[in-house]
Order: sequence, then structure tokens, then C-alpha cells
Amino acid sequence: MSNKQNITINRLDTLCSDIIDCSHSTPVWRDRGIRVIRNFNLNEGSLDFSKGAFVDEKTYLERTKRAVPEAEDIVISREAPMGTVAIIPHNLKCCLGQRLVLLKVNSDICSSSYLLFALMSGFVQNQFNKIGSTVSNLTIPELKETKIPLVKNHKAIGKLLESIANKIQVNKQINDNLAA
Repeated sequence: MSNKQNITINRLDTLCSDIIDCSHSTPVWRDRGIRVIRNFNLNEGSLDFSKGAFVDEKTYLERTKRAVPEAEDIVISREAPMGTVAIIPHNLKCCLGQRLVLLKVNSDICSSSYLLFALMSGFVQNQFNKIGSTVSNLTIPELKETKIPLVKNHKAIGKLLESIANKIQVNKQINDNLAA
């Protein structure tokens, strides 16, 4: 389906090469080791590791059997809260905690940064809110069917939005430093 503004509506699963649910178990936490992404680390499209969780190498290997999180992959929460997202940065070795899903974005079809901001949009968040009004978590089939608007120049828009988000983050850090 498309309209005059060169927008197509796509199911999320057509924009991803894979959608992988997390391990449904609680690992043994460590004080240091390999970083675990948890719901509370997802913050406005990026990862906030002010609160950290870690696992050992053996646990990491168990939790990444189905897929290893890589740069440009997107993490989305299935609950508590539903639909919060972040993108995996370069040079981060990590695995997922509970209630998270890993999206392997098909870069031939959609840019990761565009999809990240599309997932944070009111259009997509309203779909999650409707699901959340009847059930407490987002299932993989529901996630796969999520409708994503894709514009013709999505790569340029994704880069622009990423640039703006980075500038906002730098400004927040400057404000925090000034306040300290």
C-alpha cells in the first residue's frame, strides 16, 4: 500500500532479516564481565548503562546461541514497558536480558537508524498501546505484524534523526557537567 508522499506501510518482519526473542531465564549476575542489556537500559533510542548487569563468558554463549547482538541491531522491550527501543552501538559485546527482542534489520531494505525512530514514532507506539490495553506483553507474532511506515528517502532521514539525537545527547551531557 502506498500514497502520493512515497510512503509504503510494511510489516516489521519484512524489514528485518530476523526477529529473535530473548532467553526466558534469569542468569546469574556478576559484578563484571560481559554486559547484559536489560529493559531499564533502553532509553530514548540508545543504551544507558548507568545501571549495569553482567554475566560470565559461559552464560553469554548460552544467551547468544540464537543470535549475537551486533552493531546496528535494534533491541525492543516486550513488556515493562512495552515497545521501548535502543540501537546496539559499535564495539559492544553484549547479550539480552529477559523481556527483550533482537531485531536484525535488513539494511538492503531499511536503515537501522530510520527503523529505530519509526519504532519510537506515535504511529508505531499507538499500535503497541492498543496491544497493551488487552494483554501485558508484546508477542513475537504481534511484533512481526507491526506496521512500519517506510519513506522513499529513509536512509537520509535516518541519518538526520541520528545526528539530531546525538546532538541532544551531547547537550544533556554538557548540562549534567554544568550542574555538577
